[in-house]
Amino acid sequence: MILAHEVAGSGPARTAGWGPALLLVHAGIADRRMWDEQMGPFADAGWTVIRADLPGFGETAPPARPVALWATLRDLLDHLGVERAVVVGSSLGGRAAVDLALAAPDRVRALVLIGSSLAGHPFQEPALFELWDQSEAAIERGDHQEAARVEIDAWVVGMGRDPSAVDPEVRRRVRDMLLVAYEHGEADLEEPDPPAAGPLGEVAVPALVVVGEHDRPDIHAMAGALAAGIPRAERAVLPGAAHLPSMERPEACNQVVLEFLAKLGPGA
Repeated sequence: MILAHEVAGSGPARTAGWGPALLLVHAGIADRRMWDEQMGPFADAGWTVIRADLPGFGETAPPARPVALWATLRDLLDHLGVERAVVVGSSLGGRAAVDLALAAPDRVRALVLIGSSLAGHPFQEPALFELWDQSEAAIERGDHQEAARVEIDAWVVGMGRDPSAVDPEVRRRVRDMLLVAYEHGEADLEEPDPPAAGPLGEVAVPALVVVGEHDRPDIHAMAGALAAGIPRAERAVLPGAAHLPSMERPEACNQVVLEFLAKLGPGA
């Protein structure tokens, strides 16, 4: 399957093919619209910027059979004729990006992992399991608005702050994206074997691991595991944001990412 996607910018070598490619992969509580504030700035910095909806999100319907998320990213790069890309993944998208770097290392130039999860690194926070139970119960009874409210409080508000600290427009945008995903229904996914937490040291590309100050404890733990396990990783904490710093603090997030990209050098 080919993911619904958009491309912006051209990079410096558009007449000879794609310029340096940047693939943006969204979180599990969002779709490709979460990158609205990144498309222009990254394209202006000389990148061919690609954003896509994973299976069951946005404009990509769930597949008829189980799929591996990393394989859908590889297939999209094939479809676009992109040999190698820097992959920027948020949450579930970060997990898929790491899986891609392990399964098809020749396709990934570098990783930017924002609030990323990690296959094989279990969630352990009891409060989070309770919130998931509440959300799933609301979905089962058809109350998608309540399910979205629970997810937004858990992830967008995050830890140690009042909901009033989050821009209502950010909350609205995430709710709209969640409601589309609920209508699709959950995609059946194939998990990597072995899970990425085991062979993480085999990720040979540079990586930037970003986590919001107010993100969940489990995500901070996964950020620590990613930063420690990927040999060429560096880590940044973004203040004033929870699980989606690219939406809450877009200027700060863009600056951190662009500074990392600038260090990759020519031919990135």
